[in-house]
Amino acid sequence: SKMIAGEYDAAQAYRAFNDLLIEKEPTPDETVLTVQKGYSSIFHKNGGNASFSVMANTLRGLYGTDVLIAPASSFTGSVLQADYTKATVRAMIMPNGLLSYQRTMTGAELKDTLRAFVEGCEGGFTPFNRGSLPTISGIAVEVREENGGFVLTGVKRNGKTLQGDETVTVTCLATAKQMAPLLADESRPFEGGETRVRDTWRAYAAGGNAALAEPEHYIRLR
Repeated sequence: SKMIAGEYDAAQAYRAFNDLLIEKEPTPDETVLTVQKGYSSIFHKNGGNASFSVMANTLRGLYGTDVLIAPASSFTGSVLQADYTKATVRAMIMPNGLLSYQRTMTGAELKDTLRAFVEGCEGGFTPFNRGSLPTISGIAVEVREENGGFVLTGVKRNGKTLQGDETVTVTCLATAKQMAPLLADESRPFEGGETRVRDTWRAYAAGGNAALAEPEHYIRLR
């Protein structure tokens, strides 16, 4: 096609095609990521899930967003101190259909979005126990356990109470079904929803220079 477009002559096209043929993909058992420090996937009332926080914080950096919100089901389990292969890196993200949705919103809109993930909403995902509460990066939330469910009671950013008129970029990781209630409001559209999070994560982790972020205390449950 590049010969037809006049970009390559015959010799250049031959070399380009030959390079593609000899380019090696990592073998299934070849190490592509070495994690120097492991983290537990146990949920703690004061702090949250350290392993999931590592994943969320790293992905927040990848997506270049102020805040990232993800259901706990987005991640597989503990981040191990180990060598990861291409296959095991891919398995760190759970659902095949996990997608990323981005939007700039006010602090007030962010609180509404958080309620949809923390308290649940009709047609979306509703946490069924402490361990299924969402993993959050870039902010810290306070949640109260009440009548078998959960209520969002506070949101802090950089140690200060989030103001309703603040402007933040927010990335939500969710399946299309989980995001359906939030996508229904066409006056506040999200972008994205096409590239799988698993593919973004795999490309980064297997790129040779991947570094995992440190966990944060992102939730306080009362």
